[in-house]
Amino acid sequence: MSVKQQGVYAKSELLSPDENRIVEQMYAPKREVLTTSTDATLECTWDNVEDPDNIELVKWTFKGKRLREGNRYEYSSEGTTHRLLIKNVQKKDKGTYYCTPKVSGDQELAAGQFIVSVGKAKLPNAPDPREINLSEGGTGSLNCNYAEAKERYGLKQYWTYNGEKIKSETQVHKGSRTQYRTYSDEQGRDWLVLSEVDVEGAGTYKCNYKYPDKQIFSMQFDVNVSEVRGPADVIRNVTVNEDRYTQSLSCDLSALAEAGITSYRWEKDGEVVSNETDPGRIILTENGMQKTLEIDDLNSEDHSGVYRCIAELPYYPVALRFNVVVEPSRKERDFAPWSQWSTCDRQGKRYRFRTCIAEGCSDYYGFVYEVETAMCSENM
Repeated sequence: MSVKQQGVYAKSELLSPDENRIVEQMYAPKREVLTTSTDATLECTWDNVEDPDNIELVKWTFKGKRLREGNRYEYSSEGTTHRLLIKNVQKKDKGTYYCTPKVSGDQELAAGQFIVSVGKAKLPNAPDPREINLSEGGTGSLNCNYAEAKERYGLKQYWTYNGEKIKSETQVHKGSRTQYRTYSDEQGRDWLVLSEVDVEGAGTYKCNYKYPDKQIFSMQFDVNVSEVRGPADVIRNVTVNEDRYTQSLSCDLSALAEAGITSYRWEKDGEVVSNETDPGRIILTENGMQKTLEIDDLNSEDHSGVYRCIAELPYYPVALRFNVVVEPSRKERDFAPWSQWSTCDRQGKRYRFRTCIAEGCSDYYGFVYEVETAMCSENM
């Protein structure tokens, strides 16, 4: 901070002493509030000085004592302007300061006077929060312009997310994939650039400036992230009869390889399916990007439903949906009644037969009669 006492009066030989005193009173002391924990400069400039070198020295005084250069004070001058730098302003620096010149020759120069108060910096009212709408997977930029105060008070700038200081070097927070970087441009504006935005990256961002007296000025950005919805399921309707015994559902994910598949799974009626779901009857296999779900021992009640082969992409899932209808067996209608059980053979087995009597049996079943085998009981 620089406080100027401009045009300190130089006494004129053309005026009487009384006239000089009247004019001198027109140059009132400079009143200023300095901010604690900052450096401040008091500056005196004398007008109408023929030769700046005539000002041999300037004595700075405070509370009746001369201020010496050192840890707290520093002198500098340029032409007829002389400055006092007060380092790390404290409350005890409140009071009246004088800059008294010593001049060679006959010219007399009046002393400059500063009446200094010390207090906290007066922060401006924060602007209303700005709403920023982004899309999942997209990018966005936040910026704040507080360059003048930042330079004047030596402010420290940092960004926060939902009240927490952003600490990671690349991610907004641990629970989000949203990337960020910060920089200041040539005009002194501070930027936060977001990329690879995900829904977890939505929230309240603040651009904060910390004053030496611990006060913080913040600008708020309310960031919304809309979820990208994937395409509708590709649907295949599958109708099969229990008599077919087995049915395979095949899902080829090779077309999605470049999109970056993070995982895949099978679901039936919204529940995840694995080889443990119905051991021996539901079998999952894969051959590279070819994923297969095989249903054995088909049963209309157990196996009818909606099956989905789901590939999780970075921002949304893609699914192939099979609407599977397993019809009850037709054999009771298409086949004649079973024959009587045969007598037991040497292996202790017995047999019975039945024949398909419906039209097209060979095409539908692949056979026209079937045999059932059973072990003979000891009581037979």
